[in-house]
Amino acid sequence: MLRYEDLLDRLYSRLPTKGPAQPIELPQLDVVHVGLHTHIKNFKEVCDRIRREPRIVMRYLLKELAAKGSLDDSNNLTIFSRISSQTLNTLFNRFLMSYVRCSTCGSFDTVLKKQGKVWIISCLACGAETPVKPV
Repeated sequence: MLRYEDLLDRLYSRLPTKGPAQPIELPQLDVVHVGLHTHIKNFKEVCDRIRREPRIVMRYLLKELAAKGSLDDSNNLTIFSRISSQTLNTLFNRFLMSYVRCSTCGSFDTVLKKQGKVWIISCLACGAETPVKPV
């Protein structure tokens, strides 16, 4: 019969080692104004970096701005009004805090998935799952 301490030691030896969390380097949005339109040139790269579909991020930004916009063939966002880069980056940071950052460990290494009618942030670092309001 094994002692409790032996079982505990065996359990801890099988757990993966947790290294220091690498801070993720999130790029700023590359905003260009053409006439009355606002283009985000690196929109696809930023969405790939945070593991989110460009349509979801676009839907959030356009809803918050109360503006119309579209994605082109290379998934760059065009907003049909003139928006400052500071406003867009502030809204994008708010999106990151609400729909990307893990509320348990603070990691940005997450995926957003839909289970039924509920959107859930699943953390790849700590394994936590947190429901969020729909985008």
